[in-house]
Amino acid sequence: MVKQTVTNKKLKTLIIAMIILFIIFIIFLIMPKNYTLEYKIKNVLIKETYNKKDKNYYFTFTYNNQTLDYLIESNHKQKRKLIEDLNLIKDDNNFCLTPSSKTLDFIPLCSNNKTNIYYNLSPLNKKLNIKKNEPKLLKTYKDIEIYNQNYNYFLWNYDGIIYLSKEENKKIDIFNKELYNTNLITYTKNYLVIPNYDSNYTFNKYYTIEYKTGKLKHHNLKYDIYFDSYYLGYLKNKLYIIDNKEETMYEFNAKNGEIYKIKPKILNHNEWQKVNIKTLINKNKKFTYKTNYEYTLKDHNIYLNYYNKKIKTLIAQDITDIVRIKDQDIFYLKNDSLYHFNLTTQEEKLLTYFEWNFNYNNMIYLD
Repeated sequence: MVKQTVTNKKLKTLIIAMIILFIIFIIFLIMPKNYTLEYKIKNVLIKETYNKKDKNYYFTFTYNNQTLDYLIESNHKQKRKLIEDLNLIKDDNNFCLTPSSKTLDFIPLCSNNKTNIYYNLSPLNKKLNIKKNEPKLLKTYKDIEIYNQNYNYFLWNYDGIIYLSKEENKKIDIFNKELYNTNLITYTKNYLVIPNYDSNYTFNKYYTIEYKTGKLKHHNLKYDIYFDSYYLGYLKNKLYIIDNKEETMYEFNAKNGEIYKIKPKILNHNEWQKVNIKTLINKNKKFTYKTNYEYTLKDHNIYLNYYNKKIKTLIAQDITDIVRIKDQDIFYLKNDSLYHFNLTTQEEKLLTYFEWNFNYNNMIYLD
């Protein structure tokens, strides 16, 4: 009887151990892992890579010695070789390929004379049967044509701000004189921040406008800051200022108006690093934010490449200026019209204002 009891205990221990090992094995199988693999579909070489740290899939597609790429931010999928098929359209100098997957969404990827190009710009775009965004005028306010009301717009009007939103359109008067150089207007997460331009040489007051409500507040500062300053960037609603003349770094909280002198530091891909104040002043360094998308303007064209990747794709042409970049969203000016673009929504017209044919620097802010 004692032997049988001992045998039963051993059997139970063995079963429990096997169950634990099985659970560990299953966990090991389903845990996200970095991987890279290659496979071919319709003479297109596909390279599929998963980065578990950044939670994204990166694909390259090589066809006729031309390589296109696409990145998808996504949680890990158990399946590999995620692309089941490709739709390939081509002529003598151009081709577009559209990957098909049950678990991930792709857009058409196109090449035009050996240049990677966004599909709306491709000569083959009509064959893709994708509906293009057509602008529709919604309303006009003070000669500004409004085509999209999904954003809050802040348009400098020389002595204040024209505020446009889905809820209301209004003029926010701020200053007693017209101003044409307003390079210290900037953003935080929830506020537009404007120094007191009624002052000369230095300022000790900030105005803030809340994005959602358009509410104007003023905050008196306990320091005099020289207009010979620049912004490193912001984190949430805290703005970081370098006063070049005083060689001082400030942290301004746009939510409550508090300001402090702080030790020099810089935000590099979401990590704080100590830095010498002279380095900040002499090299005009700014914060770098963690993003998978890098846009550049060259010869009036905008190109996109993914972070740490060399392949560039032309996404917009005949550009006057970049207004704002916010992760994968980019806002830019073409002549007198403001546009928004990201890879999945295409290019869309937002506003048109004839004045922007002549003056546009530091004139347009939006969120």
